[in-house]
Amino acid sequence: MNELKSTQQRWQESSCRFVTNIKADLFDAEEVRIWKDIIYENAPKNGKMRILDIGTGPGFFAIILSMDGHDVTGIDCTPGMLVGAGENAKAYGTSPEFRQMDCHELEFAANTFDLIVSRNVSWTLFDPVRAYAEWKRVLKPGGRMLIFDANWYMNFFDAETKKNFDAGVLEYREKYGDLPRDFSMYLIEDYWRKLPLAGIKRPDWDRATLWKLGFSNTKFECNLDDRLYTRERSKLLYGSTPMFMISADKPTSATKCHEEMLSYWNSVSLEWGIACLKEFNSPQRDAYKKLFEPYIKGGCSSVLDIGTGGGFLAMLFADMGFSVTGTDLCPEMLEQAKYTAEKLNFNISFIQADAEKLPFDDGSFDMIVCRNVTWLLSSPETAFREWARVLTSGGRLVFVDANWNLYMYDEQEYVRFEENRRLATEKGEEKLYGNGHSSTEMIDRLSKTLPFSKIRRPGWDKSNLPGLGFEIVEIRENISEEICTEQELLRTAATPMFIVCADKK
Repeated sequence: MNELKSTQQRWQESSCRFVTNIKADLFDAEEVRIWKDIIYENAPKNGKMRILDIGTGPGFFAIILSMDGHDVTGIDCTPGMLVGAGENAKAYGTSPEFRQMDCHELEFAANTFDLIVSRNVSWTLFDPVRAYAEWKRVLKPGGRMLIFDANWYMNFFDAETKKNFDAGVLEYREKYGDLPRDFSMYLIEDYWRKLPLAGIKRPDWDRATLWKLGFSNTKFECNLDDRLYTRERSKLLYGSTPMFMISADKPTSATKCHEEMLSYWNSVSLEWGIACLKEFNSPQRDAYKKLFEPYIKGGCSSVLDIGTGGGFLAMLFADMGFSVTGTDLCPEMLEQAKYTAEKLNFNISFIQADAEKLPFDDGSFDMIVCRNVTWLLSSPETAFREWARVLTSGGRLVFVDANWNLYMYDEQEYVRFEENRRLATEKGEEKLYGNGHSSTEMIDRLSKTLPFSKIRRPGWDKSNLPGLGFEIVEIRENISEEICTEQELLRTAATPMFIVCADKK
């Protein structure tokens, strides 16, 4: 018997009991209210939604959501469950669509549903990775999946769970006598022994799997029992395996890029933190001071370092006596920066923030600095307008960057880039961006999506910053030899750095 037929048989045999139980739940106004509250608190949007109820069984979710005017489809692989679902829906005057379907192979077009819900279904999947991929496929970009489940039968695999299970069952027997006829958590079945997720602690498994499948905005609530189990009998029997909730989104293109970029920079944060501490205790500290000092205006006291990374520029300006705030989108980078600042006895405020949406009042800073950050902007115009907003009147912006990815789109740059990489490789360099090394593959791919990867700079800056609230003071190209180490020069000879200085109009 194949997996689908085995699943159909197991739940067909249980369908009469489940239909009876769900009828009771539908009559229970408090049960309905609790579930609606939980679902709507976590739904992706307000208003009418196209909803898919996977493993609908006798139709509880499909019916209560259809009551509120949503366009609901409930699917199940078991005919008996669907007959009961249809009867229940008719009795309550609702009309969700019910279809027999294998949830591992959905018969819907991609990008169809705003919301997917399922309850006590995912533990029964015979190929959960394939099923989750299918569920993601039929979600609209920005759509959400809500999974409610528990570590059923974990009492056979985990000693602490078994201890709590036995205690709950014993207390139930002492208070209420015989166990309910449909309670089967003490029985071993061939059916569930063959399921991949039997004995696997969740939602840890789901956390890793959903990440690998490219879901975004994943959230996990590990114990809903206090909200769901309003009767002591249920808590005693099922409290050892609390129900959890998984919320996961199908990302939009912009969200996907943003989250992958965040993941990458978080992953290299330790490397950057170590490099920052070494850099600050090297001749580069004085080299960068010499670079920036001519651009510091009299009366400047507050400095914002955007995209601080390991915190090098933040500490450089703190060392020069300024009040410094460093921001970065990546929390792991900020932890590294905080560690280094503490190590060097600097009092710097580090705040997690998006460079394109800063959490500061207008006119908060006299000066903004950044290094190798502007190339990462997804919307440069938005960012520069935002930076102008938080500068004081006449405040100054100074940043250092390079055309790091122009070789991807410019033939002449590509020739220079390849020659530089060849020479660097011959001299022992391995981890080179754009050189096919596995450690940089992710950022190389993401770089292709960035606007500044296609634009030659600082020509763009000279032409566009005046329209974004700035007056150009000075632009200098080919400054790499002033600030780079010999190894950095070897790696980046094809992409010389530039510096831009501009004042808020």
